[in-house]
Amino acid sequence: MDEDRIDLSSLDPTGDRERFERAIQSIQAVAQPELLSRRQRSNPLAQLVQLRKPMLAAASLAAIISAGVLLRVRIPETSASTDVVAEALGVPSVLAIGVRQERVPTLSELFAAFEENR
Repeated sequence: MDEDRIDLSSLDPTGDRERFERAIQSIQAVAQPELLSRRQRSNPLAQLVQLRKPMLAAASLAAIISAGVLLRVRIPETSASTDVVAEALGVPSVLAIGVRQERVPTLSELFAAFEENR
């Protein structure tokens, strides 16, 4: 060990116990209002209320981006895939066509479709 060590005992805050206690009390007195407000804000509802503006901003941004994407993307016609799905489910093609064209098939079309599936 080095015998020429520097004596740092004068930097010890607990050397003068009364002065140290007064410093602690003054720090606590100054910090008390902030600690109290933090304690009141620590419930979950208060935290959500504080986050309402950032959450609304994020939701608005997501809505704007989503709307932009939906306006730019072209959705292909699904008539061929509708027929494949209807066939896989066992739905007569005449019903699938009726749904796609938004019309009710006639009785003769239904009868022909069910006879065809027998």
